[in-house]
Amino acid sequence: MLKTYIIAVLLGLLFSLGFAPNDLWFISIFSLTFLHYLIQKANKKELFWIGYSFGFGLWSIGISWLYVSIYFYGNLGFILSLSLTIIFIGILSLYSGVSLLLYHYLRSNSKISILFSLPIAWIVIEFLRSILFTGFPWLISGTMLADTLIDGWTPIIGAQGNTFLLLLLSSFIFLFVKEIKRFKAALLPGILIFILLVSSFSLKKIEWTEFDGSLKASIIQTNLELKEKWSSLGVVKTKSMMERAINNGEEGEIIVFPETALIFSQNEIKDWLTYIDHKAEQKNITLITGIIEREGKFKVRNRILGLGLANTYYDKVKLVPFGEFIPFEGITGNLFDIFGLQLTNTLPGEHTKPINAGNIRISASICYEIAFPELIRETASESNLIVTISNDTWFGSSYGPIQHLEIAQNRALEHKKTLLRSTNSGISAFISKNGEIIESQGYFKEKLLEKEINLYKGKTFYAKYGNLPLFIIISVIFLFIVIKKRKLDNLGR
Repeated sequence: MLKTYIIAVLLGLLFSLGFAPNDLWFISIFSLTFLHYLIQKANKKELFWIGYSFGFGLWSIGISWLYVSIYFYGNLGFILSLSLTIIFIGILSLYSGVSLLLYHYLRSNSKISILFSLPIAWIVIEFLRSILFTGFPWLISGTMLADTLIDGWTPIIGAQGNTFLLLLLSSFIFLFVKEIKRFKAALLPGILIFILLVSSFSLKKIEWTEFDGSLKASIIQTNLELKEKWSSLGVVKTKSMMERAINNGEEGEIIVFPETALIFSQNEIKDWLTYIDHKAEQKNITLITGIIEREGKFKVRNRILGLGLANTYYDKVKLVPFGEFIPFEGITGNLFDIFGLQLTNTLPGEHTKPINAGNIRISASICYEIAFPELIRETASESNLIVTISNDTWFGSSYGPIQHLEIAQNRALEHKKTLLRSTNSGISAFISKNGEIIESQGYFKEKLLEKEINLYKGKTFYAKYGNLPLFIIISVIFLFIVIKKRKLDNLGR
């Protein structure tokens, strides 16, 4: 079986090529198709290890950026940084192993089982990964379909629904190849492949939202290294950029600065913020910026502050595990004290809320939050613009920032609304309502991006109902497969 496990690792590596920056989603589909061949006759134990091996290949490339973050910014040394990365890869690979365990309990010789058992097992476990232990919705399989020929279903079923579509397509291809010598048997999966591709392409033409005005937007990429950013010199530079942006800003413009652009709290720079707020308000400018809000000696909040027309704030709700807080701190806190990571204890925001500024209704999110579709849906459905700010400096020029950008593309596509993304060191971007990157700025470059953008109002099907319709359909198919399997098992006895 060693050969099988090695093949599974290679298939996992190939599957990861579907995500940014490679965007070879068709390779991912064929990777899943070949996975079908590996698992057809494998027993329960073998299935787990095939899944685990596949996951290990996937995550080895998929979160290679974690090593960059730990080694270059955690200062833990090569061996310890590599060890922690491998441990994390090993933990995430368990989900793929469990996916094939669930597949084991669903599979049978019926065609319905061949078509749906793996897609259902995959999406169920992937969904659990996105919510368990605060959730890790990174590299949800369906996100690779954003801005492709077959992303038409996204405003209906979302990125997680695209996971099901992706797996279903691989099942159709597998059954088609398996039955290719028997024309009638191969006809059904062949037709289903055609319907899936054509329908997805056709759905791209539907206008889910309507035009709600336009305005000039500026995205500021400050490009300050972490040491400089958290220094007095960095504060002076950021303040200067902000003042210059407002002085050069046009009437009614929206200006977006990245996460924690201001490292002092509102009380600490109260007079200067009052001055900036007044200047922005005079020109009807909406200024959105990240800021640190301190509560007591050790507690902080990661905040989006609105100035000018947007005189309000939003505190980050979804925090990064081991980055902004320590899960199960009573158990793991001492361990990370030994490693010397000195993790910040950040307080989560109490609730999500949009930021309103004149005729602009902003669905705002900070960094990691953009990966949580349900969190974004809470405000995006009533908004006409999506804004996300981040500081991806921790990832260097690895895969991390561009994967993060791809996730943002999916949120724009799910809601069919323009998205503005401002980061400290890249990748800042304008993203169209179709999930297309209109303009972006690469790694580690100070840049001002300016563009006339459109606002859109209204709700997509996904914005209205989220994942509920998808999970109802999956539950019905799941029950049908279970009942069918029991009948076949009883006949076998």
